Amino acid sequence: MTLKKRKLPFDILDSIRGIAALYVAVAHCRGSLWIGGSEFKKMFPAESWGLWDYTMFGTSMLTRLAVEFVIVFFLLSGFSIAHSLSENRSPLPFYKRRFIRIYPSYVVALVWAGLIFIITKALFPVWYDGSLNSFSFIRTVQMNNFFDWDIILKNLFYMPSEGFITPFWSLTYEVIFYLLAPFLLRNVNVYVIVSILLFLLNLVTPEFVQGFGLHPYIFSFLFVYNIYFAAGVFLYKNFDKIMQWFSPISKRIHFFLILVALGLMYAVNFYLQTESSYSFIIAGIFSWLLIFYFLKYQVRVKWLMQVGKFSYTLYITHLASIFLYLSVYWLIAKPTEPFILNYFVWMPAVLFCLLIAWIQYLLVESKTKSILSRLRRDNKPA
Repeated sequence: MTLKKRKLPFDILDSIRGIAALYVAVAHCRGSLWIGGSEFKKMFPAESWGLWDYTMFGTSMLTRLAVEFVIVFFLLSGFSIAHSLSENRSPLPFYKRRFIRIYPSYVVALVWAGLIFIITKALFPVWYDGSLNSFSFIRTVQMNNFFDWDIILKNLFYMPSEGFITPFWSLTYEVIFYLLAPFLLRNVNVYVIVSILLFLLNLVTPEFVQGFGLHPYIFSFLFVYNIYFAAGVFLYKNFDKIMQWFSPISKRIHFFLILVALGLMYAVNFYLQTESSYSFIIAGIFSWLLIFYFLKYQVRVKWLMQVGKFSYTLYITHLASIFLYLSVYWLIAKPTEPFILNYFVWMPAVLFCLLIAWIQYLLVESKTKSILSRLRRDNKPA
């Protein structure tokens, strides 16, 4: 056996899921609703700024790591799936559990996105006819074919298009990992080594690997994102050994290292002006530090753990909820611009997204979790 069952308080990891999901939701609320950095500079030149303008603009830049925080989800998935397959790597029972866990909520999220599309297109056709060709509506303008059968079938098989379901892009790679995991984890060392080699090959010679002509999803999984699933699996397999490396480190220093990793992520993202393999690598290190910190010191942040419990639903529903919030804003404020100018007006959208996600969690995801709990109880040896 290459993996062994570990008795770890996995509920603690819900705090990390809560952090990642909440960050992504805040980032998308700011990016989709507020006027945004480049547009703000056009309307309000920097030479006219006061202290508040600099403060507002600076804090808005703190939300630019949305994709890096998705890497946190990938690494957590590798860690959790390694635990799930540690006793039984038979594919069919594993696929059944994964299907129950993620697909009902996913379908409901697709329906939710479609409903918001219908509502917003009826209320504000200018969002979709190209009249408002601004940064806030680049995604939504591309949604005119939301109900084409080609788009619907692609979405149902985890190949999302642009628009209200944009955040679903990462689920494509999650599902690829789930499909392969029962086979990849039969020999963790080989899986991790091959994953590292593929990642380095793309990092060093990107032109060479792009010449392979692979489908974009397969290419991105193999050469860009799979390394983080593998890092999570490796962390699970070697958890006790790696934990010993952290044992001499005090809690204060450990927390300082987390802050350093977070600062480096921002620095690399700012320097390159976008997410990249380099900021992703730091995000992977950041994830490791978070996992060890929370598990080593048994950190239980109750409200974050609560958010973490419905983090999946929050992740797949929040962008549609954002545009429902924007609809309410348009109905009340009747703006002439396709974005929110007041920095504080977009912030309640985060709470709105949390509320919508929590309701959908109670209706769907909590039920699938209950089904899985019963299955685990029934399958336990007497």
